[in-house]
Amino acid sequence: MAAGVGLLLLLIGVSYGHKTFCDGRHEGAQCSQPWGATVFVHLMVEASENIKFQWTKEATTILNWRNSRLVTNTLESRSEFISNNGTFRISSLRGSDSGEYTLTFFGSDGKATGNRTLHLYIEGRSPIRVGAISALLLFSIHVVVCAIVICVQRKRQKRKGEELPADLTYVDVRVVQQRERKSVSQKVEEEVEYSQIKIAG
Repeated sequence: MAAGVGLLLLLIGVSYGHKTFCDGRHEGAQCSQPWGATVFVHLMVEASENIKFQWTKEATTILNWRNSRLVTNTLESRSEFISNNGTFRISSLRGSDSGEYTLTFFGSDGKATGNRTLHLYIEGRSPIRVGAISALLLFSIHVVVCAIVICVQRKRQKRKGEELPADLTYVDVRVVQQRERKSVSQKVEEEVEYSQIKIAG
């Protein structure tokens, strides 16, 4: 059952693909996106020939545009920069994508001419991670229940064993009286006879 729940949550995670837009053309823009979604961040009107810019997250360079071409894209495996409308698409958003981004423009001499910031917030948790945690929790519950059932069964067997011990010995003892006649006095002696010994087990 735990595996089935985990698979269901995994399928939900795969199908979790919202597409949303974020306008980053204004200073201090704030965008809130769900985990696993695809976001289109509008950075500028268009990336023309004479525009040089760099988009960074904290100390990491995400995009670097020079001489009408993209020089750097550290999120290349799940992103794309669309130069004709100045939009950057990021797919499969994760918690590490949250943070402050800075777009810096440069002049022809290579000096910064201006910048603006954007705050991106990723909400929720990974459906895959939630599925893994749920599967682990259900597995743990299953193990605990099995351990309890085994302990109860062992206690029941132990009680049955105490009621009828396997090494109990039954002895049939009879006392026989024998009379002997003697000249001076008459004496009665007792003799013990062991007839059957039964061992249960």
